[in-house]
This record gives sequence, C-alpha cells and structure tokens, in this order.
Amino acid sequence: MNGSKVFRRPVTTTERMYFPMRDLAPPFLMQLVVPGEGNIDPEALRTAVITAAAATPGARLRRHGAEWVDSEIPPVVRVVDHRLRYPALEADPVLTSPIGPTPDTTVEVLLLTGTQATLIFRVFHGVMDGIGMVAWATNVLRALRGEDPVPQPDPIADQELVAKLGAPGRPTPLIPRYRTAIGRGRGRRDLAPHLLRHRRVEAVVPGALARVCALLADETPGTSRIMMPVDLRRHDPTLRSTANLALPLFLDIEPGRDWTAIKDQIKAGLRERRELNQLANTRVALVPDPVNRGVLRTTNWLGARFGRNLASATVSHMGRFTAEELAVPGFRPTGLFVLPQHSVAMPLLFGLTEFDGHTELTVSARNGVGIEPRLEALLDRIVAILELPE
Repeated sequence: MNGSKVFRRPVTTTERMYFPMRDLAPPFLMQLVVPGEGNIDPEALRTAVITAAAATPGARLRRHGAEWVDSEIPPVVRVVDHRLRYPALEADPVLTSPIGPTPDTTVEVLLLTGTQATLIFRVFHGVMDGIGMVAWATNVLRALRGEDPVPQPDPIADQELVAKLGAPGRPTPLIPRYRTAIGRGRGRRDLAPHLLRHRRVEAVVPGALARVCALLADETPGTSRIMMPVDLRRHDPTLRSTANLALPLFLDIEPGRDWTAIKDQIKAGLRERRELNQLANTRVALVPDPVNRGVLRTTNWLGARFGRNLASATVSHMGRFTAEELAVPGFRPTGLFVLPQHSVAMPLLFGLTEFDGHTELTVSARNGVGIEPRLEALLDRIVAILELPE
C-alpha cells in the first residue's frame, strides 16, 4: 500500500455522479451473488475478509472531502438466516437493506445461511467497478482457501489512466431521445421504483452480449443506443486496482441488425479506443450535488413519462467462472451473478456472467405502470434466444 503511506486516491468525476444515487435509487449497490452447496464458517469468513482487505485497500475506503482514504477498517461480515426471495428480488429485505454499519460504509459481505448457503459481496459503485468487485470477491475466496490474495495496490481510477493514455476523439453527445425494449410507464406510489430479476440460461453461446443487444434493438422503436462498459485495465495489463476503471462504448443499433454485425461494431469501437473519449461526459458531476440531483431527477422523469432516455440500456458481461476455481473448503459454488445497481439515469441495466456451462442473466429496470409483465416477457425472449441450438 504505497510503502508506509496510507492508501488514498482522488474521487473522480465518474464517482461523484454516483453519490446522489444513494438517495435517488437506494441502496445503489452492486451485489455479487455466489450461491453454493455446503457451509462457510462465519469466523473463517471474517478472518478471510480481514486478510483479503489488507491486500485490497479499495475495500476499506471512506470519503474524506475530495479523496478516498483507506480507513484500515475491514468490511463487516453479516450473517443472516435468509433465503433470497425469487423472482421479485427488488422486494427482498436483505438485498434492499442499506449497507452498514455506518452511512459512510462502502463495502460489506453477507453470508446467508438459509436452505442454501450464499455469499453476497455488496459494493457502493463509488469505490469500485464491476471488475474491481470481482477482484475483491475472488481475493476473499483465495484467503478462505489459505492462499495469498492478489495485491491491488494501485491508487488509480479512470481519470488518471485516461490522462496518461489520451482520448482519441470527442465524447458521444448525450441527448435524451432513445426508447427502450420495455416501453415507458409512469411511476406510482404503490409500485416499487425499480425491478430486479434473475434468470439462469441453460447454455453458453458465443457473442452472448451482442445477441442480447440485437434482441433489445429488435424490440425497440427506432435506433437503440446500448451502453457497454469497457474495462480500461485492458490498456495496462500490469495495473492492479479495484477502482472505477470502466467507461462506456456506445452502440447505436437499428432493428434487424444481425448480432455478428454488432460484434464487429464492438470490435471496431475497442480497436479505436472510443471508450476513452467518454470521460469528458462525466464533467457534469462537477456541478454542486443539489444540481446533480436535479439533473438526475429530470432524466428519470423524461424517461418514465415520455420514453426519452440518454440510452436504451446498459449491457455488461462480467466474465466466465467455474466452481473449481471458486470453491473453498466446505463450500462449492453453484453459480455466480451480478445484481446491477438501480439507476434513475438508465431504464435497463443487464448483467451477464458464464458459469460452468450456463449463463446467468440479471437486470435492474426502472418500474412503472405496465412495466413488469413487459420485462418478464422480454426476459423470456432473451432466454429463448440464448438457448437456441447453434
């Protein structure tokens, strides 16, 4: 951790955008869920979290003004006798609970001891991106196996890396005019503001992300704009940081475009490093927090009331995993999936992971009148597409 110095890094403009979300779309957490067979000893887990956090200071951060600073306090492990309440995960009292024990806490670990033992790594997006969360979780699992965690000592997030690499072009203009595959629906007080759903697809297919994008475009009037987060660590394979190191590649897709053409579109965007251009769009967060909140509320209202969104959806692929690589003594994972944070700026956030021959599909959706049945029907179609034999 930088020799004897305390680990610290600036709060980036990207991360500043996430602070109002904790009030507007609570609990505003990414949650990595690892169900499994067997049991994990709570004290062994607490010891592993302490060991992993010492190598992963990004899991111990607290905000001090314009900086994130290592508190040197490991994340709390909560043990809860609970079983996740499918399918309406947005109503699950554990998943929707605030992170604790204090309001400035940024990371915690849950051990559910219901009918199926389940680990849940909960992370405020302001301190980590999805890949950082996976690195943190796998370090905990390594420690549970008695292995050394992989150190993540670099205090580097997107701003510093992009300044080093340089942006090749201009940012994509953000204009609220894009429709979504589930239409629009006005919010109502008796409805949950967001839906959170999970499906297991009994197949793994090449180009799953591109196939999902193609189906979403087919279901959406006009051109869809899909936001695909890109891991900036690809530009520096030696980098070891759990910070926010993802920027979006925007994909404008017309209905009827084949998934292979979308895959080529993604490859071209990555080759041209277009995601580096998008950091400039985060400068909007430099306005005072009350103004930022007002902008986000207006963005949400335009999407819910008129179907006008900055993007049609976010689609992320978080990687491929196996039970063999994640297993710990006494506990063997049967899956791994990411529950996206809720957002008032984005109508749909999809997450994909691959695990031992099947695909995990999750989504957070802005709710409204008529949205839930349309979302369930959309998920049915996505599952059917991904399960089609090659």
